Amino acid sequence: MKHSNLALLSYLATCAKEGKSIPSISQLSDELGLSTSAVREQLEVARQLEVVEVKTKTGIQTSSFSVTPAICLATRYGLDLDPDMIWEILSVRQHLELAYWQEAVVHLTRKDADHLANTIESALKKINSNPSVIPMDEHKEFHLAIYRPLNNFFLNSVLETYWEVNQSFEYSLYTDKASLENVWTYHKKIYQAIATRDYHLGYQALKTHFEIVRTKSKPELKQRFE
Repeated sequence: MKHSNLALLSYLATCAKEGKSIPSISQLSDELGLSTSAVREQLEVARQLEVVEVKTKTGIQTSSFSVTPAICLATRYGLDLDPDMIWEILSVRQHLELAYWQEAVVHLTRKDADHLANTIESALKKINSNPSVIPMDEHKEFHLAIYRPLNNFFLNSVLETYWEVNQSFEYSLYTDKASLENVWTYHKKIYQAIATRDYHLGYQALKTHFEIVRTKSKPELKQRFE
């Protein structure tokens, strides 16, 4: 990235930290010593990263910062190059969840456990509806909710990237009712272990859940991405 690009991003970060409004493109051009076309180009980069919003009526405004959009952009490009890369992403996500399990679960409150229970209930309603509905949102929320209380910004961003990419391709490893019920049986075991503070049992349930995922055939997943 060129120095001028860093100058613009640094300027935007300063505005966000200090609660300052972002001036017009012409003013940015004068302050940063960039041409207006260069400012527009770099604002588009910032917009793609979801650092700012650029609207006709409200002008340029900073957004809540997340690493996820940047990782997602690169990941989607990587998957277009090689669909099998999804297995590397899945592996990273699984290893991170297992590695942070003990640190995360001790932060979970009764309210957090109740949220997991409600998420399971919502998922089962979808599975048992006619026709069955794949509870993608609930699957994402169940896993992310366990680690969210850690307030580890980058961990949450990497974990969220997996689900964002997964949903953007509208893919699920589990499409039949029997498989879905099996998956959520393990989610129930994880929740019950958290609720009773039997964290070792919960870890084993999570590990087994992931081992089941890895038994799914790579050709099946690759065919979906193609």
